[in-house]
Amino acid sequence: MDLNEFPETLGARAPNGNDPRIDGLVPSLVLEPEDGAATAEALTLCHQESMGVIPIGGGTRLELGNVPSRLDAYLMTSGLKGIEIDEHIPGDFTMAVRAGTTLGETQRYLKEFRQYVPLDVPHPDEATIGGIFALGEPGQRRRPGARPRDLLLGFEGVLADGTPFKAGGRVVKNVAGYELMKLFVGSAGTLAVMTRAFLRLRALPEEVTTVVIQARRPRAVAAAWRELRNLPLAPEMAVALSPTYAESHGLHEWNLLLRFEGLHEETRGALHDVRQRFDAEVLPDDRNLWDAIRDFPKSDAALVLRGQAAPARTIPLAESWQDGGALIAYPDTGIVYSQTTDPEALSDRRARAEENGAAVVIEKAPLEMKRELDVYGETPGGYEIMRRIKEKLDPKNILSPGRFVGKI
Repeated sequence: MDLNEFPETLGARAPNGNDPRIDGLVPSLVLEPEDGAATAEALTLCHQESMGVIPIGGGTRLELGNVPSRLDAYLMTSGLKGIEIDEHIPGDFTMAVRAGTTLGETQRYLKEFRQYVPLDVPHPDEATIGGIFALGEPGQRRRPGARPRDLLLGFEGVLADGTPFKAGGRVVKNVAGYELMKLFVGSAGTLAVMTRAFLRLRALPEEVTTVVIQARRPRAVAAAWRELRNLPLAPEMAVALSPTYAESHGLHEWNLLLRFEGLHEETRGALHDVRQRFDAEVLPDDRNLWDAIRDFPKSDAALVLRGQAAPARTIPLAESWQDGGALIAYPDTGIVYSQTTDPEALSDRRARAEENGAAVVIEKAPLEMKRELDVYGETPGGYEIMRRIKEKLDPKNILSPGRFVGKI
């Protein structure tokens, strides 16, 4: 279609130098619909033309995923911005927000009400609500109740063929018998495009305290976590830092950081409990450090890996990956992030992960490497079900084609 044939509400234009490249690819068309209805119209047109479409929010995680099998258009959610003030009910700790709104903007609005969305994902001033839930990654807060799927009460969206739908929460109208709330979170833009979200909120904590325990050996970090994970006030965030990463922030050796949030009496009690067991230090000015951990890894790394082990194997996996590159690990969930400037390290890291019963996702790698493999690793046991759901909801395979697990 000629650009002049698109309705003005779809914001159709040719790509320019400010638009991102995904694995070296640039589409021939960029769509920036102004609202949910225009988003549905845009996808209807793309579906009719069998165009491969990649939805883009803030563009903070575009390196994640397989090389697209085709790319004809970007669907930008920048027109879907705004907090729906009338839909924020402070007493119920719920709100509605349009999917193109950034997490940072949402948090700044809620601060006036001493509330927040308990998500700490990378680059919050660019990351959008729709993108956060499409990826489904929890960021630093990994306890139950602070993961994306725990915070999404319901949402409105559009299927690949342009069909609008509502799912979960305040509105219950699912499509073709599928529970779209569960399917959408973590689907990486392959099943639908979110246009509006209903969120569960929390009250801002009265006090925040970060405690650091240093150890020469990673096994000591693992032992400390086993003893501290069941404190009366569980840490809201827990992360282990490798010596290489710790030194870049003025720390030394292996470090276990614990962040406690709550009432003054609760955080003081937690600090007392930790200090009774370990030689622990309070970090008085911890915001910059937590922000750096949140945004890890840096964009200059040639190879970025995410390992997923059983929680008890988190630190052993981290230790086996420690070869001089920066590394952080979340002992409560078994996730380890590793970066290195040497892409040849992949085969060794995968072997070490297998020894620890862990799966590996390649979050960033040179293009020539990505073309030769599936960045999600071996095809999971539930792949056939995933493939059938994709075929049912997106039969022409236009949404983020080839990007997800098994190159769906």
